[in-house]
Amino acid sequence: MADTLNQRWAATLVGALVATGVKHVVIAPGSRSTPLALAFADRPELRCWSCLDERSAAFFALGLSKGTQTPAAVLCTSGTAGAHFLPALIEAREGATPLIAITADRPSELHGFGAPQTIEQRGLFGAWVRDEASLSEPFDAGLEHLVAVVARLVHRASTPSRGGVHLNVPFREPLAHPDGLAGPVIDPRAPAFVAAPGVPALAPLQRLLASTSRGVIVVGPRERDDGFGEAVNALGRALGFPVLAEAASNARFGFEDAVWATDALTRSKAFSDSLRPEVVLRFGGGLTLKQPQQWLDACGARVFAFCDDGQPFDPQHRVEAFFTGDVVAMVKALTPQAPRPPGELWSAVQAAQQRVGRALERAPQHLDEPRIARSVASALPPGANLVLSSSMPIRDVDAYAPAGSRRVRVFANRGVNGIDGVVSTAAGVAAGSGKPTVLLIGDLAALHDLPGWLIAHSSRAPLAVVVVNNDGGGIFSFLPVAERTPHFEEFFGTPTGVDFSHVAALARARLHRPSSLDSLQSAVASSLAQGGLHLVEVRTDRRANVEAHRQLNAALVAAVEASS
Repeated sequence: MADTLNQRWAATLVGALVATGVKHVVIAPGSRSTPLALAFADRPELRCWSCLDERSAAFFALGLSKGTQTPAAVLCTSGTAGAHFLPALIEAREGATPLIAITADRPSELHGFGAPQTIEQRGLFGAWVRDEASLSEPFDAGLEHLVAVVARLVHRASTPSRGGVHLNVPFREPLAHPDGLAGPVIDPRAPAFVAAPGVPALAPLQRLLASTSRGVIVVGPRERDDGFGEAVNALGRALGFPVLAEAASNARFGFEDAVWATDALTRSKAFSDSLRPEVVLRFGGGLTLKQPQQWLDACGARVFAFCDDGQPFDPQHRVEAFFTGDVVAMVKALTPQAPRPPGELWSAVQAAQQRVGRALERAPQHLDEPRIARSVASALPPGANLVLSSSMPIRDVDAYAPAGSRRVRVFANRGVNGIDGVVSTAAGVAAGSGKPTVLLIGDLAALHDLPGWLIAHSSRAPLAVVVVNNDGGGIFSFLPVAERTPHFEEFFGTPTGVDFSHVAALARARLHRPSSLDSLQSAVASSLAQGGLHLVEVRTDRRANVEAHRQLNAALVAAVEASS
């Protein structure tokens, strides 16, 4: 008889625990935990222990962790059973001992309606665990996610600061296979978490990099001012790997070898297929633009990620290993002393990017949003700050602003990518750094943070705010909903009709309204030279903006695919 979804889910979870080094599991009896108990019992690599009391079971698992110096797991059923794990988890946190608490749970449809042995188990242990995850009910497409969650939790339990973690796992009935079988044995590939303070931990990766010339380095948003841009571009040159540097990576502007035309390159199917690497080194956060991220997810390469703060970015679960620690030190350790000549990918990417640059120069220089972004970035003097708002501004700078020779520092709130508080953030960047700062922002985000204009004035920060005013939410015009509902303008486009001269008056900012790309660049340059707060408003049209992007992107793809 075929295995059930519960069996596959449980077998995958148990396989992930085995892959991440768990050797001991303590099982308290119960019904809802049946799929996991059977899956644990079916693994000869695991020593399974039975304990009738959950409190004692958790402390016994704690002792196993201490005695073996490996994280032990403890499993119980749903309801109050898991509450008895708390004393041991408190001791695990205060004593820096890894402990993996697994609670089975009832499915979501039983919660809140008086079903027996059903309590809210998410967040059950509060601050006493280092990390927690409450899974959804089993579904076939979620197996890779399940493996990644287990690997992350074991990593959090086992690395400073060590302690307990909580995994809450709901199951629907039937809980056991009709034949009483445990189900298949599944051995998934779990991503490794490698603390790499020096060369020894990086040695296997160094050997891999030395064996291939088909590699790329991909850099998402990263704000630290620690020499990373210089280091990662030096690594790319030494390995002969192109460095695909996002606008907010702080590895693009001022680094003439950096690849800035990634969006155009990956929009071409023919070129992106030829670009497929064998190895990808990932730095920084998630990529802003959809096309490069989709290419990266589908490229089929071995992917290795480097994490400054131990926070993994891998929503598609493609990363083979996460290296945590001092990223700049790791980059320097990976840089070979004897540089290799540029590889095949390096040469192809640089040639295609030059064609994209020429196509951008030849294109009509209208005052539309792609050219506004490009012009603002090119108007910045060396050493200035550029703050990019979410939605269209950061996307347009990312897609169309070349690396150039002028070093500027880029900031963006890309943790959760919201449009709230962007003016205030830019004012803080300008005031904190004391350097001339330009904020590129849309009209809705600029209005969303009206108090930010007041603090920008009172802080006397050297800030020029370039407001791209298309009277509404321009990014929504790129979505299918724009053509599919009569309610688009009311609920998505949301035009406000605000006259930004009133915003300038509110903030006591000097107002500029350029009508050409040249006058825009002059307004930005003069604003930075004068200091203080300036509002540079550039009017565009939302519907025309969509067509401008389409036409320009088509021209750039044609340039990528041209033979010369």
